[in-house]
Amino acid sequence: MADATPKDFYEYLLLHIKQAVTTYLAHEQISYDVEQLAFDLRFSAQASFGDYSMPVMAWAGKNRLGRPPLVLAEAIKTLLNDMNIPAIQEITVTKPGYLNFRLNRAEVGKDIIEHVLETGADFGQNSVGSSVKVVVEHTNINSNKAAHVGHLRNSCIGDTVVRMLRTQGYQVEAQNYIDDSGVQVADVVVGFTLLKQGQMHLPEGNEPQPGESFDYFCSRVYVAVGKMYETQPALLELRKDVLRSIEHHEEPEQGPDYPLLAADISRQIVQAHLQTMARLNISYDVLTWESAILSAGLWQHTFEMLKERNLLEKPETGKAAGCWVLPFGDNNMADADEDERMKDKIFVRSDGTATYTAKDISNQLWKFGLSDDPQIGVTFRFTLWGTQHDGRKLWTMRAPKDVTAVNEEVENQRIGHAKKVINVIDVRQSYLQQVVYESLRRLGYVEQADNSKHLGYEVVTLSRATAASLGVDTSDGREFYAMSGRKGIEIKADDLINAAITRMQEARREESKGEIAPETAAMLAASAIRYFMIRFGLQQIIALDIDEVLRPNGDTGVYLQYAYARANSIERRLRESGYEFLTRLEQLPDQLEQSEWELLRHIDAYPRKLAEAAESLTPSLLAAYAYDLAAHFSDFYEHTPPIVKETDEHVKAFRARLVQATVQAMSNVLRTLGFEPLERI
Repeated sequence: MADATPKDFYEYLLLHIKQAVTTYLAHEQISYDVEQLAFDLRFSAQASFGDYSMPVMAWAGKNRLGRPPLVLAEAIKTLLNDMNIPAIQEITVTKPGYLNFRLNRAEVGKDIIEHVLETGADFGQNSVGSSVKVVVEHTNINSNKAAHVGHLRNSCIGDTVVRMLRTQGYQVEAQNYIDDSGVQVADVVVGFTLLKQGQMHLPEGNEPQPGESFDYFCSRVYVAVGKMYETQPALLELRKDVLRSIEHHEEPEQGPDYPLLAADISRQIVQAHLQTMARLNISYDVLTWESAILSAGLWQHTFEMLKERNLLEKPETGKAAGCWVLPFGDNNMADADEDERMKDKIFVRSDGTATYTAKDISNQLWKFGLSDDPQIGVTFRFTLWGTQHDGRKLWTMRAPKDVTAVNEEVENQRIGHAKKVINVIDVRQSYLQQVVYESLRRLGYVEQADNSKHLGYEVVTLSRATAASLGVDTSDGREFYAMSGRKGIEIKADDLINAAITRMQEARREESKGEIAPETAAMLAASAIRYFMIRFGLQQIIALDIDEVLRPNGDTGVYLQYAYARANSIERRLRESGYEFLTRLEQLPDQLEQSEWELLRHIDAYPRKLAEAAESLTPSLLAAYAYDLAAHFSDFYEHTPPIVKETDEHVKAFRARLVQATVQAMSNVLRTLGFEPLERI
C-alpha cells in the first residue's frame, strides 16, 4: 500500500477491483460505465470466507453486464490475481456470486499502524471541503430561563456536526441564535414587572435563593407567570404591550423600560447558557441576536421585498385576518396540523409584530451574506464577547447604530457569508423551515435555498420513572412523557450534569479504587451525556432515563473513556518497564490473532467512517464506530497475554505498536465526538 493513494485498505481493494472490472469490460467488449455499478465491499460475514467480501449478483442483469454472477466473479478473480497485488494473500469465489479477499494480515497490519502513527492527530482528516464555508446554527435557546436536557440534544448534535465537518476541511462557523425578542422573553419581563409591583409572589420566594443562579430564578418566574395567565387572562394584554415594545425598541415616556429590561435579562441568561454548554465542551464562533436583526431593519427590508414582489397576502377574514401571510401549498404536509401550518405561514401578526418564521427568513438571508445586497443594504458589527474554555474567541452581533465602545471588532465579511447553511432544529419546526427556504427561493435566491439544510431531530422526553420522580401523573401507563418548561416539568441541563458528576464519584467509591479527581469526574460526566445525546438516530425519540444516561458500562461514553485510558495504561506500563518502542517494524509475527486483525481493520476504517458520518450529517454513525473500536480493543486486551510479559520480541513489538495506533485512533475519534480524552481515570 506504500505506493497507493487510497485512505484505507477498503479503498485500496476497491481501486484494484474497479481496475479489474474495467479491464474485463474492455475484453468482453461490454459498453457500460463502471461507475454505475454498485461495489458493495464489506467485512466478510464469516472469517472462513476471508477478510472482505463483495457480491456481484446485481451486475448480472441483461441491462447491465449480462453475464452469470459466478462467471463474472471468476473472471474478475483471475484478473486480480494477474495484477499480483502484494496486500492480497488469496481470492476465492463462493455461490451465488461472491468475491472473497484474504489479506496478508501481518504486512497489511504493519502498513495500517505506520500510517496511523505517521499521520498522528491528522489521521482521519480530509480536505474535501477546503473551499467551502458552512454555517452550522445550533443550541438557539430562548433567553428566558435555564437550559433543559432537551436543549442538550440540539447542542450535542450541532457541536458534533461542527467537529465532523471541520475534519473534512470545511471552514465551519458555529452560530448560536438568541431569540431575545420573542414571547418567552416577554413573559419573563412581565414576571419581573409584576414582582416589582408586588402583584406576583413566587412559592419559593421573590428573590434568588442562596446558591440559585439567575437562569434558575428566571425559570421560576416563567412558570409563575404562566400560571397567572390562566387565572388572570387580562395579563395577556400586558404581554402584548411588552412584546411590541421589545420588538420595536420603544422607550416609554413613563413606566418600565421593557426593551432595556429584556436586554439585561437576556445577556445574563445567555452567559449562564454558555457556562452550561462549556461544561460539555461545547463552544461557538458567533452569537447572533434577534433584537439586533430587528433593530438594524433587516426584517423590515425583507418584508418590503416580499410585498414588492407580491409574495404575501393579507386575508380579510378567517383566523389570519389582518395578518401578512405567505401562500404556501401543503400537498406534502397532509399529516401536519392545520393550525400549526397556518401559524408558520404568518409573517406579521394583525398587531404588527413579526413571527418566528419572518425573523428566521431575515436571519437565513444574512447567513448567506445576502443582506449585503444593495436592495437590502444591512450590515452588522461583530465585537468580542469573550474567550471560551477551549481558547476559541466568541464574537457577538451588534446592530450598525450600536455605538457602545468595544475593545475588539472583527471585519463584517469574516462572519456569515456562507456557501451552505445547516440549521439544527427539532422536527416540530420542519414545516417552518420549509417555509423559510421556499421564501428564499421565491425571492430569487434559488442557490441559497438549495444550500439550506434543516437537520431535524426528534425531541427528548422523560421516561415513566423519571417523569414520576418529578411528580408527573403516570397512571396512564405511557412509556414517555413530554417536558413542559411553562409547567416546570423538565430536567435542567446543569442538574443532569451535576447528577452525572456525583454518580461518577459514587461509582469509583463502590469499586474501592479511591477518590476520583473532580476534573476527571466532570469529564466523564460530560462524555456520558454527550454520547447519550448523539448515539440515537436523529428520528428516534429519546425517553430520558437518568440511570441509563449515567450507566458506566455498555454502549456509553464512559465505556469509551475507560477503553482509551486502558490503552494508555498499557503504553505507560511498557515505558515504565524500560521497553523501547520501535519506530518501525522490521520483523513481523508469523500470524495475527483474530482479535488483533479485527482491531486493525476497525482502526483502518476510521477515515472512511468519519467521512461517511460527516457527509450524511449523522453523529450516531460516528458514535457507533467509536463504540465498535473500543469493543474491539477490549476484545484484543482480553484475548491476548499481557504485552509487558510477552517473550516473543516480534509479537511484543507488533502489539506495542498496535496499542500506540489504538491510542492515536481513539484520541482522534473521541475529540471529534467532543470528548476530552482521559489518559488516566
